[in-house]
This record gives sequence, C-alpha cells and structure tokens, in this order.
Amino acid sequence: MNKKHKFLYILLCILTLGFICIYWKKKYQQKKPKDYLSIQEKLSFDYDEFLKFIGGKDNIVDVNATQKVVKIAFIDRKKVDSSALKSLDGITGISFQSQQISLVIGNSAKYLEQKIRKEIE
Repeated sequence: MNKKHKFLYILLCILTLGFICIYWKKKYQQKKPKDYLSIQEKLSFDYDEFLKFIGGKDNIVDVNATQKVVKIAFIDRKKVDSSALKSLDGITGISFQSQQISLVIGNSAKYLEQKIRKEIE
C-alpha cells in the first residue's frame, strides 16, 4: 500500500464514522420536549362504589393527589373497607397511615381528587 492509498483509506474511515454519528444524533434527537403531564379524566371503577368503600363523603376530611397517588384523610378508620378497595379495578396499591390512606390509581389521580373535593365542599 502506498501513501496515496493509506491517505484515502483513513479519509474514508473518518467520513464513514462522521456520517454514522450525524445519523444517530438526528435519529435519537427529541423533536419537542413535553411540558405537560397527562391526566386521564375517566375512572376505571364506579365512583359511588368507591365512596361507599371509603366510608362515605362524611368520613373524608381532606384529599391530596400527586400525578399517580391519591391521599385521603378520614375520620374513622373502621368505616374504610380496604379489602373492597383492593378489589376495585383501577386501584393498584393501598397504603394505610394512622388517619390517612394512599391509593395508587395512575393518571386519573388528579381527576379523582377534583371529584372528591367537589363532593366534600
């Protein structure tokens, strides 16, 4: 191999790797960043049944929600039927504190919080 062929070989390798880098950068570049969170405005369980299992609207003191978890503060823990809540379709996790219950529901958590707030006010 003479100097001309070596130079051409190295130049073509550099060009090939450059084109590969440009291709991958364009392919995996995010077009537009999301600046919103999705909220599902449909519950996968019956709301009236849910209220009955939580002890009714009179048992609810306060409600807060993150993107996927609803925290409900209640008066009487004995009125809350945890086994019935677990059997509801959209509830994937339950955690009890002393006077509060946390329910993992998914993207409909904010919607459920708004619905409960309307009910207790």
